[in-house]
Amino acid sequence: MNFAAQIFYSRYLSERLERLFSPKPAIKDSEDHDPFWEREELRLGPSQPGGSYKSVCNGTVGRRPTLIEPERLKDFGEEELLNGDVKFHETKVVAAPQVKLMDPPKTRRVSEFRVIPRPPVQYLRFEDISAAAFRIQSVIQKTPCTYSRLSKQYGMEIFLKKEHLHYTGSVKERGVLYLLTCLTQEQQRKGVIVATDCNFSMAVAHHAVELKIPVFVIMPSSCSSPRLRTYRDYGAMVISYGGTSHDSQNHARHLAKENGYLYLEEDESEAYLAGLGTVGMEIFEQVPKVDAVIVPAAGQYGLLASTAVAIKHFNSQILVAVSMHKKSDIY
Repeated sequence: MNFAAQIFYSRYLSERLERLFSPKPAIKDSEDHDPFWEREELRLGPSQPGGSYKSVCNGTVGRRPTLIEPERLKDFGEEELLNGDVKFHETKVVAAPQVKLMDPPKTRRVSEFRVIPRPPVQYLRFEDISAAAFRIQSVIQKTPCTYSRLSKQYGMEIFLKKEHLHYTGSVKERGVLYLLTCLTQEQQRKGVIVATDCNFSMAVAHHAVELKIPVFVIMPSSCSSPRLRTYRDYGAMVISYGGTSHDSQNHARHLAKENGYLYLEEDESEAYLAGLGTVGMEIFEQVPKVDAVIVPAAGQYGLLASTAVAIKHFNSQILVAVSMHKKSDIY
């Protein structure tokens, strides 16, 4: 090694040893403890030409500057050593919390369910129709079943049962009368209420008054005056309420609940059907050699069912049919 090389090497070695073993001066209070974003030397280099870099690490004078850009260290979390001096932040990716599913419902055995007994199916019997005929015979007249002149036109014997001869002009008087007579004394004392303008309501109004049962008729304002006058002539208490039949029916149910009235509407109750079936008994009595009975219906099939029960009891070979809007069903 020549002389010049020895001089440079000794100078380099002395500076190296001085940097390694020299005491580290304390930082003044005025100096910032964050060397990465505040120290000018790290961003612009030495302040004087030929000057050396002065590095600070974690508040103390370091041994050499780092090559890591300080701006890249802002978005990290946990610190770890890099290059011996500089610490960086490491991001930990935490998975989203798992959604805990609920346990599926346990399968219940059939024996664990409470079995609610169904009410027995009610069948209309001929005995019920016979009892109704015995009770209403003194009030309901036996309408005639006369020979029709249509027989020559169609080439067969046709008889017409004239149920329009009843006081209210409807066969429904039979069922309504027997239904009212089957009410308890307490129900007859409190009264009944209807809210539909039909033959059923007219029969209720007439026969309830005849049986000394208070009857209330709730009709909408759209109901015609002659119909309302008819109900008043029967002796019923007529109340006009609401603009539609739906309003009057709701009001009737409310009055029935508040005052204990019995709200009546045409349904398929046993007593009502038994009263309707009496017409079948009269048909077979008046025309014993009948082959078929055609029953007109307009929505309610109670008359058809009750008539079929009575007719089939006497002769199961007799056909019972319903005629409604060009459609006939044979039973």
